[in-house]
Amino acid sequence: MSVYTPVSATELETFLHEYPVGALTDYAGISAGVENSNFFVTTTQGAFVLTLFEHHTPAELGYFLDLMQHWADAGVPVARPIPNRAGQLLGTLKHKPATLVLRLAGQHIEHPTPKQCAALGTALAHLHLAGQTFPQQRAPDRGHDWRMHTASRLLPHLNPADAALLQTEMAFQQSIPFAQLPSGTIHADLFRDNVLFHDDHLSGVLDVYFACYDNWLYDLAIVVNDWCCHADGSLDNLRVQACLNAYQTVRPWQAIERRYWYATLRAAALRFWLSRLDAQLNPRAGDNVLQKDPAEFRRKLLQRINASNVTVDARRLLCPLPVIRVQTAVDNLPAGVHLTAICTDPGALHDIPAWARIHGHTVLETHSEGREHVIVLQTGWTQ
Repeated sequence: MSVYTPVSATELETFLHEYPVGALTDYAGISAGVENSNFFVTTTQGAFVLTLFEHHTPAELGYFLDLMQHWADAGVPVARPIPNRAGQLLGTLKHKPATLVLRLAGQHIEHPTPKQCAALGTALAHLHLAGQTFPQQRAPDRGHDWRMHTASRLLPHLNPADAALLQTEMAFQQSIPFAQLPSGTIHADLFRDNVLFHDDHLSGVLDVYFACYDNWLYDLAIVVNDWCCHADGSLDNLRVQACLNAYQTVRPWQAIERRYWYATLRAAALRFWLSRLDAQLNPRAGDNVLQKDPAEFRRKLLQRINASNVTVDARRLLCPLPVIRVQTAVDNLPAGVHLTAICTDPGALHDIPAWARIHGHTVLETHSEGREHVIVLQTGWTQ
């Protein structure tokens, strides 16, 4: 929500004459975010947010404004657009499409608690379910095809370490069956600066202008990668479990979503590493433009890669030690990790899967290689 297009008080007053909102008393540019020009606007009749769209055409914007009304009607706490005196939700300011919406009460959360993450998980699930009855569909701006194309375009401009990391991740991303994952209308950008809380109550979902038809799991991964991380980019298991448990209470996952949860976390981290790299290498002109650090999501991507697959060596251990060793490893892992246990005790082929199922983990594979027995699990979480 940087300011790429400055607006004078006189220009804003002329724009507001077309709206039944009273006279302008104050306004200020909003510096958070990166896509459009946004302003807090106060009039004699209330508080509003003005957005000037830097990329979208008027035809495209009809989708977002209709979606905001649809979600608001379904009880999702989004701001309704204000119609002008001609009954239109979209106007023009500085030769750019512009809209005025109610300013919602509440504040952004810098350090979310598990309780707040749970509230967000619940709200996101309701948002997804409400979107099922929205009749329009819009292709994603930053979907898989965009990520692969942008990665290829940026590769020649990266240092050798970043280029090697990106090439490896591009190959991994091609293995994810995105087309098979349950999909619907998603927000696609639900960072902390796009959510408002008032006394631990989620009071506002903002900036829906990346909304599109894409994987529900991907939307949830975007949330977790921002809301549920430590400073080093690693996941905070308490916040992750609070968010995922609350989400699944409203919309339970399908089996394929459990299998590809951690892979989707990697896709979401890749998306924002790439978009920030692109903005850094190809900066846009504007006043008070916020540049976000690509290194944040590079760290998160590395954390997800390193945590995606864990191997436990339980060779030369007899029952019950293989199970104990696996349990000790799982206790320190977030949900969605693939854990491979290698054992020489044949009983482990039964004992470890039995333990896993009792404790909510998914058995992906069991097989023997000579005298060694391999059990592959995907970690779950406490319901």
